Amino acid sequence: MNRCKVSIWILLGLILLCMVSLMELQTQCRDALALVNEIESAVAENNTEQAVLAFENLEQNWKPYHDINGVFVNGSELDSIREIMSGLKPLIEDEHPEVRAELQKMKQLIRSVYEEELPEIWHIL
Repeated sequence: MNRCKVSIWILLGLILLCMVSLMELQTQCRDALALVNEIESAVAENNTEQAVLAFENLEQNWKPYHDINGVFVNGSELDSIREIMSGLKPLIEDEHPEVRAELQKMKQLIRSVYEEELPEIWHIL
């Protein structure tokens, strides 16, 4: 009987850990999307200086985002976001038309980091 109780507590602990990690992942992705949206709105207003400042803010927040999300997801998903970030600043500074497309791509990748971790019944089975 004691083994059964311990097993149930372990199972409940794992479920709680999964829920907390999913909520943290959602928070991290929401914050990153807000930063990308800030860049996007500055680019839409043709405010290059504000867009560069917003990008630098995103770069400063990248390490905590990567470190926390790296615990929950595969690092290759985060590497693809970093690849886009590495080429974004010159595009912003040159006011290149590709900036909006790159920002959209980056937003989709950030969304997919969270969406791929959502539990679905066929993943559980």
